[in-house]
Amino acid sequence: MSDGDLYLLAVNLTRRCNLACAHCYMDAETRHTGGRDELTTDEVAGLLDEVASRSNETMVVLTGGEPLLRKDLEHLVSHGRDLGLSMVVGTNGVLLDENRVKRLKAAGVMGMGISLDSLEPQSHDAFRGCPGSWEKTLAAMDHCRKQDLPFQVHFSVTEQNAHEVQGMIDFAKAVGAHVLNIFFLICTGRGESMSDITPARYEQVLSQLVAAQAETSGLMIRARCAPHFKRVAYQVDPESNLTRAQGYEGGGCLAGIHYCRITPEGGVTACPYIPDQAGSIREQRFWEIWDNTPDFELLRNPTLGGKCGKCEFQKLCGGCRARPLAMGGTIMDADPWCSHYPTGRPVIEPLKETTDSPVSWSPEAEQRLSRVPGFLRKMVRKRAESYVIELGEQRVTPEHMAALAAKRFGDQFPMQRPNVADGAPSDTTPNLSSSGLAWTREAKAYLEAIPGFLREGVFAVAEDVARNEGRLEVNVKLLQRLESEDAPGRKLPWESEAEALLTASLVDRPPQVHLFVKPTMEAAAEREAKRRQAIVVSVGDVEKVIATDLAGVEWDKDALNRVASAPDFVRAGIKKAAEFGARREGLARITSADLTRFRNRAMMKAVRRMKGFGMQELNFDAFAIARERVPRLKQNRQAEKRFAEIREYVESKQDPNGGGLGLLDREMLEKMKAELKRQ
Repeated sequence: MSDGDLYLLAVNLTRRCNLACAHCYMDAETRHTGGRDELTTDEVAGLLDEVASRSNETMVVLTGGEPLLRKDLEHLVSHGRDLGLSMVVGTNGVLLDENRVKRLKAAGVMGMGISLDSLEPQSHDAFRGCPGSWEKTLAAMDHCRKQDLPFQVHFSVTEQNAHEVQGMIDFAKAVGAHVLNIFFLICTGRGESMSDITPARYEQVLSQLVAAQAETSGLMIRARCAPHFKRVAYQVDPESNLTRAQGYEGGGCLAGIHYCRITPEGGVTACPYIPDQAGSIREQRFWEIWDNTPDFELLRNPTLGGKCGKCEFQKLCGGCRARPLAMGGTIMDADPWCSHYPTGRPVIEPLKETTDSPVSWSPEAEQRLSRVPGFLRKMVRKRAESYVIELGEQRVTPEHMAALAAKRFGDQFPMQRPNVADGAPSDTTPNLSSSGLAWTREAKAYLEAIPGFLREGVFAVAEDVARNEGRLEVNVKLLQRLESEDAPGRKLPWESEAEALLTASLVDRPPQVHLFVKPTMEAAAEREAKRRQAIVVSVGDVEKVIATDLAGVEWDKDALNRVASAPDFVRAGIKKAAEFGARREGLARITSADLTRFRNRAMMKAVRRMKGFGMQELNFDAFAIARERVPRLKQNRQAEKRFAEIREYVESKQDPNGGGLGLLDREMLEKMKAELKRQ
């Protein structure tokens, strides 16, 4: 990644909070009611659209205040996930009960960051300003662990709790955390009343963390708001994977370079501790602010003052830019909390990618590398190539990468995306090996857990969506996204015996069956009730559904004729997608009107994606823009072929009278145009 690439965006959704933490950088005045000018659901969703229009490699942290107080949190997580963004929630954990964990996981959250500031309940509660919060926070971690939702522990270190660092490391390992983030305070907001950790203690804790990481597997230990961590790591071991010298781009102070935050009112700042706003997303497009702000440019190409400007570690560390500002200096002044003095040695340069490596990469390994977060990619590439050379081999394969990951993290790889793995499909699973798309192991298991009557339809829809989005694989996130869209609700009352029978039929089924199949079975049982002109679902209706494994969806003749007239390259996908949608809505029969509705819904989703690219006109520029901004579309021959087929077909159907696309009615066309222009 280069300077200016955004790989971490913090969005403060609200100033409301159920606690009153002594160290919080946000003002407590509105913690109960929030501000009147908080970003709306649509405004946050629009921000995510714009971020994803350039790249889906950005990790978005939804925080606050306390983000769990926002009723639209799950919707925002789901929206970001559907755009391909990695969505994380930062919380104090007090409100994170089992049901909320389930909802957030179903929405697609990648992980939770949960704050714990002492292993002593009384100390944590005093620090957080709320009796009983310690127990609720630990319960939140337990809920995440039981639901297999990855979580991080966030520990804010002060003079009062610095002696607990080793205990917190042991605790994080014991509770199954994937990451332990140690935060070092910068005195702003309510933290202005606290005494910060002393420079000597600061250095001691950093050394302790570097040593602990070297001795610890299965847990990532990181210092936050402490760029000196990278300097200490290099001093201990110049080959440490924790620095930019080895390709780890997460090093140093990231403010304005690879990271920024959004205030609850839409302001953009380089970090929470640098109060000056670079702009507002309510007045400018986010990327205009990110690309053109002078202060951000200064942070990306700094002229550091004092000893920071003379230091050999200035490109690995760079010092905290907020601390000198908080103490009355300028953003380029030396970091007053660093105890290192420059030695006069040459500046240590970050690792640069080379093109003359003696090691080649298999396509599958390159694909796997592309899923690694951008700030880790150079480091992972170097480690993999070194590992292969040590083995006396010349080609990196997915097996080499898996072995390295297992060696480093065991089964606790932090918030990992599903890995591609071979696996033979079951007798009732569509032939994945001949589909032309890779399916991850988790996706295959997910598909196999779905009853046979739905499997082929889910398979066809998932592959069609994946190809249209330019994906190289089908993963479980995509399947969960399809699962969550347009979920039906019950429309008829149920007898208690019918309810009990349905529950009993699913009692030994995997969780995804409950989430995905139960609504479909409910809809089918209600269809059976309607067929016998009943207004209450009975045991007999449920028994028929179970016995027949659900009846298929019927087609009106004119609807089926419309499908038959569709071009070859989309005909099968349209039919399966329509049947899938009909089952999801509980329809017994697909009419031409239903087909039109399904099509219009898909077109509006495509338009919103085009809008996220900044387009205001309805034309074919979307693919060219997407190809430049979405990594998975670059040099994707399959996506280019599909787009060319679509374009050729659509242009052949143009309205000769100049009315636009002949495939769409004028009303729908105007809706699409209006959506693109709507602010």
